[in-house]
Amino acid sequence: MSLALCNLPQIVLLAALLIPATFLAAEAAARGGEAPLLAGWASVDITPPRSVALVGQLHRRISTAVRDPLTATALALETRHEDGRREQAIMVSCDVIGSPIAIQRRLQERAAASLPDFTAAKLFMNATHTHTAPGFIDSTFKGRYDTHDLPDVMKPSKYAEFFLDRVAGAVEKAWNGRQPAAMSWAMGQAVVGFNRRASYFDGTSVMYGKTAVEGFSHVEGYEDHSVDILLLWSPQGRLSGLVINLACPSQETEHLNEISADFWHDLRQELRRRHGEELFVLPQCAPAGDLSPHLIYRKQAEAEMDRRRGLSRRQEIARRIANAVDDVLPAAQSAVKDRLIFRHTIARVDLPEHEPPAPPFYETDSVRPIEMHVLRLGDVAMATNPFELYVDYATRIEARSPAVLTMLVQLASGSSGYLPTVRAVAGGGYSADKFVVGPAGGQVLVEQTLRHIQELW
Repeated sequence: MSLALCNLPQIVLLAALLIPATFLAAEAAARGGEAPLLAGWASVDITPPRSVALVGQLHRRISTAVRDPLTATALALETRHEDGRREQAIMVSCDVIGSPIAIQRRLQERAAASLPDFTAAKLFMNATHTHTAPGFIDSTFKGRYDTHDLPDVMKPSKYAEFFLDRVAGAVEKAWNGRQPAAMSWAMGQAVVGFNRRASYFDGTSVMYGKTAVEGFSHVEGYEDHSVDILLLWSPQGRLSGLVINLACPSQETEHLNEISADFWHDLRQELRRRHGEELFVLPQCAPAGDLSPHLIYRKQAEAEMDRRRGLSRRQEIARRIANAVDDVLPAAQSAVKDRLIFRHTIARVDLPEHEPPAPPFYETDSVRPIEMHVLRLGDVAMATNPFELYVDYATRIEARSPAVLTMLVQLASGSSGYLPTVRAVAGGGYSADKFVVGPAGGQVLVEQTLRHIQELW
């Protein structure tokens, strides 16, 4: 018998001892990146106190009433390691059409002045993209939102000051109120956002185009019905708040002449009815540049189902999302962690601009460079972009991401207009005919987002 065969039991024994040790070392290294989580919440009413110009349609609308309040919600997160290392973020979600980078910078400046133990650059905003809220800039899009001739109407710049005062207070409250917390994540499903571009046999596409015609071929793009959720828990096991990431802008009642948060207001009400009035809800609009809550076919059947349930369309949307939350809640409760790996990168990325670039629409930022926030929260990646980003780009990122769950947030840290796909540009039509960054820049955005996510893993 050979020496090798004679020593086989010892070799097997040695391997049996070494392999678990290797795994234990890897486990220890991984846990070395974990730290106790602190979290703080705050929300504030950002409804303007006077009549305003509502931004989002292609004509001037002056608000005549408040249908429901606009809300800003802040979530402060921090981990502290035994060696003194810290990681931080403050997310701020607002019921407005966009988050101009200038407004975020001013909010960061206020945070720097009032919160000396917070790195102000790690604050970022996102918008729900409601079309029934004011803007921040006095004269945009050929004066269609200008109110210089209406002295009783609150100017956007005045609303900006009001907004910053309110939101800075919420940021301070969230940060100063952070306490030991736990987090879990879940993914559900709710049919809310629909592709809004009808394509025809002649190769053209039209947003909200007619489908009951012989020339109609297909709906142009993909739809994303996932509901990605971060759940925050108190040390006593109470659900304190939800980050809900959904691929649909807040535009079910977008044509109103009333101030409104749209369906997010109905959802907040429904979730608090089910889970307590103290529950915080932080909305995030996932990439949805070619989606909206409006159907382009099956309209009658959907309307009849709403009627039978006795619900408005907004209430039906809220019911679907709340049901998605309740469906995953038991699974989320089984995976709660009070220690996690938390990392936060701020990247500035140059993207090639389309030539000629689109004229400014509602409050379009320069995109050279864009600011991107990329976070790791345990198994979850989160990455922002400032565009109304077509869903295909999100699919490319999520399909290649190393994270178990990847939450992408559009209209964050800027408002840089639509970013359409190659097939959308070929079809033309609104949202694919005028843009600052086109498909070439979109693919750079995909690759850069993935690079920064991968670095956190």
